Amino acid sequence: MKTFSIALLAAAVGAGVALLIAPQSGDKTRRMIRFKAESYAKDLRSEVNANAAALYKSGKQGARRALRQLGKSLKPIAA
Repeated sequence: MKTFSIALLAAAVGAGVALLIAPQSGDKTRRMIRFKAESYAKDLRSEVNANAAALYKSGKQGARRALRQLGKSLKPIAA
């Protein structure tokens, strides 16, 4: 999380410097920033969805293993 915060801060500083020395018009620069922000948001959504799917799959497998183990433990008691 700390690395992500540092990267986000560095990106913000870089964007600020770029705005100060940009050779383009403000309108063109705003369109470029909007496009990049939307692109990053799309990538972030994809990454979050992939991680959520992997976490769900891992949890599902863990729950199945726990239920199997519980079933094995309860068989001698029920018999």
